[in-house]
Amino acid sequence: MRKKLLFISMILLGTVLLSACAGGAVRGTSWAGLTATEDVAYLADGAFVYAVNLSDGQELWHYPEKADSKKVFYAPPLITSDGLVIVGSAGNNHSLVAINPADINPETNVPIEAWTFTEAKDHWVASPLIVGEKLFAPNADGNLYVLDLADGQSSKQALKVIELEGRLWAQPVTDGKRVFVTSLDHSIFAIDVETYNVVWHQDIGGAIPGSPVIGSDGMLYVGSLAAQLERFDPATGEHQSVLNTQNWVWSTPVADGDTLYFGDLDGNFYSFNTTTGGLNWNAVKPDGPITASAILQNDHILLATESGNIYAIGKDGKTLWFETVGGKIYTTPAAVGDLILVAPLETDFYLTALDSNGRQVWTFAPQK
Repeated sequence: MRKKLLFISMILLGTVLLSACAGGAVRGTSWAGLTATEDVAYLADGAFVYAVNLSDGQELWHYPEKADSKKVFYAPPLITSDGLVIVGSAGNNHSLVAINPADINPETNVPIEAWTFTEAKDHWVASPLIVGEKLFAPNADGNLYVLDLADGQSSKQALKVIELEGRLWAQPVTDGKRVFVTSLDHSIFAIDVETYNVVWHQDIGGAIPGSPVIGSDGMLYVGSLAAQLERFDPATGEHQSVLNTQNWVWSTPVADGDTLYFGDLDGNFYSFNTTTGGLNWNAVKPDGPITASAILQNDHILLATESGNIYAIGKDGKTLWFETVGGKIYTTPAAVGDLILVAPLETDFYLTALDSNGRQVWTFAPQK
């Protein structure tokens, strides 16, 4: 319990520091945001957003040109179909910005801002969600901002501000009809995609820092700091607890057919079968708290622990291999082709790439 409380205190304290600290260039106050395409990794890490070439780990560009306390980045960047990089700031200007890597300033090698949004009142922790031509962007001020991506405006204004509750730290998900949003205020909301009305709202008795996931059965599943996995009817919000975990669930479950994979802060890793309503195997416990989501790769699952290790776990629950990356891992890794991308804290490098067997291929650290 003491370790759990210390961890959560660190996260919450880091969030406070993000909005107040003028030294935005200092790294290590919080987790990094990581997203990757086939060729490029995008890392939001403090003062800058970096674009890193996956072939050799070299920096392609960074944004902004210079560190600015008004711009501090930790939310995972969102990549649009036309290549824009959308990322929110935890700095004191509370901006959401779309960067255009196809439009680089030749003098600074910094991409141009395609548009900005500045109506939010607090910092950005979550990635937005794109539904058609609309952007659903949750902010820590408790509001879900809906933006029009096709309006051609360089200074965006919200189509709709949907007032919810608590701090919104997780990317929404959608079933095409509704957008589902979780809150640290114990709540999950279903919002109609067209009318923006709240279809239903449920309180599950524990903060929800992760996103929900839609299972193969069409039901909505979410883990929480109530140490439970909950199942929801996405149309009505009717729900029930389907699994009691040993400790808080911080991350987003990952769906693979009728199986959900997720971990808890005691370091237990679960494989829950949505068809049978039980575990496929007894929870395994590698070596430390699990805050990052698992990722699927080929015929196994990749799991990162706070202790700085990456595990490859077979779908039978057996460990195939593990590799020590170092530092502490809170950010969900990314798998691209044969590469596994990991962004730890408390290391000399910001990002590393491992091969499919866990061997290090390259590391990335910005030039000073």
